[in-house]
Parts: sequence; C-alpha cells; structure tokens
Amino acid sequence: MSVRLRFPLMALLASMAMDVAVAEGPRNPFWPKGYEGERTPISSEVRKKKPKPKPAAKKPDPKAAAAAEAAKEAAAKKEAAAKEAAAREAAAKEVAAKEAAAAAAKAAEEKAAREAAEKAEAEKNREITQEDWKRAKKSLKFSNPAMVKTQDGRVRATISINGNIYGDGDYMSTTLDGVRFTWRVRWSDDGQKLRLEHVRTRRVK
Repeated sequence: MSVRLRFPLMALLASMAMDVAVAEGPRNPFWPKGYEGERTPISSEVRKKKPKPKPAAKKPDPKAAAAAEAAKEAAAKKEAAAKEAAAREAAAKEVAAKEAAAAAAKAAEEKAAREAAEKAEAEKNREITQEDWKRAKKSLKFSNPAMVKTQDGRVRATISINGNIYGDGDYMSTTLDGVRFTWRVRWSDDGQKLRLEHVRTRRVK
C-alpha cells in the first residue's frame, strides 16, 4: 500500500469509529477496563421538565373562620360605639352652646333692663332745668289765635294749643319724657303778644 493511500484510509477509519462512538454514546471514563455498561445515545431534543404537582388546597379551618367572624363583629361593634359616642358628644356640645347662648341673651336682657331702670331712676331724681322747659314748649302746637268779645263787653284773646282753646289766665299742661309741665297763659293788654308762665312740674309714671 502506498503512502498516498494509507493516510486517507486511516482518516476514513477514524471518522467511522467516531460515528460509531457517537451513535452508541460516550463511554464513562471511570468505568473499569472491559466494562462498557449501558450506552445511551445522545439526542439533540430538549427534554421537557415535568410539571411540579400543585399543592393540595388547604381546607378552611372552622375555628379560624369563627375567630375571624368574631373579630369582624367586634370591630363593627366598636366602630358603631365610637360613632354613637361621637354623636352624643356633638349633641351635648350643641345643647351646651344653646344654653350658653340663652344665658348670654338673658344676661344681656337683664343688663339692659337694669340700665334702663337705673336711667329711669336717675331721670326721676334729676332736677328739671330750663332746657327741659324749652323742649316741652317746642312740643306744643299753636294755632287759630283770635280775639273774642265777652258778654260784659270786654275783648279777650284766645289761641288753640294742642287742640284746646286757652285764654288769658288759663292753665295748660303737657307731658314730655315722664314729666308733666304746666304753664299759665298770658296775653298782652292789646292781645297781640302771647306769653307762657312756668307754673310747676310733676313726675308721672
């Protein structure tokens, strides 16, 4: 056999041996000599993992369920009690606010009444001044001055004051701010000039 044929033949035998080895599977190098064991051919197919079994569903624990229900009821009762307490507190605050407002209004009313009584008492004890006479006189309404001839032949001057007729020497009165003012009507001799003389004042209720 020539050298040219020897190397191709050896390469062919080596390739055939490798093909046989691949087909039969690799040999475990830790096996003792002469023991071939069971050869498993290598496959390029990807192995599928077996699905893990799902854990069995746990059965509900009656005691745990009862405890959870009891806790839920207790929480609901607690919440209801808190709402009721808050409502009572709000109602109590509202009542207290109304009572405070009523007390304040009563105190203000009593204060106003007391001040009015004190003012009335002070006004009652106050001395009547000329300014009071002037204000009272300004409140009078004068109208229809006239000259009237009496039965004895004399001429008498008259005038209407607050709707009533007065002549010379008559007394007339009016009330202003709880005080009764009384004047005496005086006419001049010619009956052309009217004058009111101060007579007296009197407190009235």
